[in-house]
Amino acid sequence: MGVEKQWQGQRSLNSYLIALALACLLPVVAVSGVAVWSAGTAYRDAAVARLNDTARTLANAIEGEIAGRFANMSVLAQHRETPDSEPLPEPELWMLGADNNAALITSDRVPVLRARSNAAADAALLAMSKQANVVSNVLTTGNQPRLVLAVPAPAGERGTAAYVMSTSPQQLIQTLQRGKRSLTDILVAVTDGNGRILARSRDAERFVGQLAPDWPKLQALGAASGLFSAKTIEGLPIVLSFQRLAGTPGWVIIVAESTSVFDARWREPMLNLLFGASLSLLIAICAAMWLGGRILQPVQALARYSNAIADGSATDAASVTPSSIQEFEILRHSFVRAESALRNEKQRYRTIAETGAIVLWRRDGDGGAGLATGWEQLTGRPESEVEGQEWTNAIHPDDRPVTSAAWAEALARNTPLDVEFRLKISDGRWLWVRSQGAPVFDGDGRIIEWVGLLEDIDERKRAQADIAYLAHHDTLTGLGNRTLFRQQLELAVANVRDGRDGALLCLDLDLFKQVNDTLGHPVGDALLCVVADRLRGCVGEADCLVRLGGDEFAVIQNDSQQPDASVSLGCRIVEALCAPYEIGGQQISIGASVGVTLIGNDSSDIGTYFKRADAALYRAKQDGRGRVCFFDQVELLADMVELAKGGSTQANDAAERNNGRA
Repeated sequence: MGVEKQWQGQRSLNSYLIALALACLLPVVAVSGVAVWSAGTAYRDAAVARLNDTARTLANAIEGEIAGRFANMSVLAQHRETPDSEPLPEPELWMLGADNNAALITSDRVPVLRARSNAAADAALLAMSKQANVVSNVLTTGNQPRLVLAVPAPAGERGTAAYVMSTSPQQLIQTLQRGKRSLTDILVAVTDGNGRILARSRDAERFVGQLAPDWPKLQALGAASGLFSAKTIEGLPIVLSFQRLAGTPGWVIIVAESTSVFDARWREPMLNLLFGASLSLLIAICAAMWLGGRILQPVQALARYSNAIADGSATDAASVTPSSIQEFEILRHSFVRAESALRNEKQRYRTIAETGAIVLWRRDGDGGAGLATGWEQLTGRPESEVEGQEWTNAIHPDDRPVTSAAWAEALARNTPLDVEFRLKISDGRWLWVRSQGAPVFDGDGRIIEWVGLLEDIDERKRAQADIAYLAHHDTLTGLGNRTLFRQQLELAVANVRDGRDGALLCLDLDLFKQVNDTLGHPVGDALLCVVADRLRGCVGEADCLVRLGGDEFAVIQNDSQQPDASVSLGCRIVEALCAPYEIGGQQISIGASVGVTLIGNDSSDIGTYFKRADAALYRAKQDGRGRVCFFDQVELLADMVELAKGGSTQANDAAERNNGRA
């Protein structure tokens, strides 16, 4: 029950499986969404294009119809007798009211025509003045809406003239219907330049001559064509496409479709796509939940089994239902093997403790008296001294502060203990051991006891010491290597800042290459080992002697009076290394050259001192080898002469041997 409460806030594996399915489907959903949106846009564009194409087609048809009427009237104007030859009979003027019958109107007859129709008179005058075809806006003669078409005629004695024809606006749409164009699913209307309906495909008798709804909205667009939402005279919402007609006083062809029908053309396919995508997503989630259940059951069984292992109450894997999933079956068998191995491990530790390989220890909650199984077998000391804490007397004096501090910190913070120290065992040896332990808490968080183990790490510590030694020493001669050289030189530079004198001596062997080339590398290696022994006899305990590589060596001289100490050491080295050698029955004679620089406060860069000593060594070889040469030779020579006057004969001799400046 406590474990269930502990993990109550955590999400189940099933939720993560669903999240995984959603994450995998996310690209598909995104692509589907883009596809639905693109398809919807394409369907809507197709619906818009349909209306626009219909509007353009009808506009072209109406413009063609008007052009045809004008063409017929123009033919009449070209072939009819002129007004000069034969005046127009008076009764013909009244034929203006008849559809598709033209009347010839001269300029002097315009007043007579105006008395009957201002619009017809204006059209005739406009055609005469502009000598261009003219079509009027809608006008009403009686109860019938009419249109007037005027074509200029040749002038005669009676002045300019024009043919004028009156026609019904509805004939424009009837002409389209006679052309067998299907207008059943859309509404077509034609308005004049004032927004009044000239013709309409539905209920023309009722609405021709009335002002078209949303006319101000259309005029506000100021475009020759376009698309917007509007309402019919009946109040029905529509989507209309308009096209202005050329050669008219602002006529407009309007093609409209019900908003619901227009939206259905693009929304229905889009909704179908959206439904398909949603259904796919739902199926995927259900599949993920079903698979999650199949996976979750063995996981829960394994979790219960692992808790039983942790509590120590597990018996076997019979309580774990086998799974058809291969990986879970492998995991189940792994749990069985782990539980069996854990039991065996506990028994093994107890057996090992009893044989003395490790010590299993226990102490009470406040760190007092305790028990240690295997103490006597490991140390050879009586186990009774553990109960009274006398065993702490066996800790190395140098390690007691460390162990005391580690144990005090563990008690104060209730944290695990991990400390390494040396124990004196029964044969008098110091044995490196490692003590690890941790507090055991009860249900209320109080410490019941401390438990841990003490193991023998002597072999490891010795191996670590050997590794550390090899990391800082030359394997052939046993001298320090370049790593140790850099560390000690940095320390010497720091010591000089504290007022402690130091010097760096770099040296290499003269004629060593000839020995290697003539007698072979084994003899050369043996010779280097003898050289290392002689150098050890020359340097002091505080000095650091290293082999830089090949036949190159260096000495860092610490805590000495300079420059006297370095002069003396350099002379001893040259004298010791120039003495004859006997290697494998061979008499060998070599020499040595030494370059010296004092370590001062003028630089903290160890590379600078090494370059100075190397430069001094190069000068010593140039001057004839077997010499000691200082980097600051001139200044030191003057100092050493003064010392010689005071009785320092050794320094004077060295100065005389090493004239020049590196």
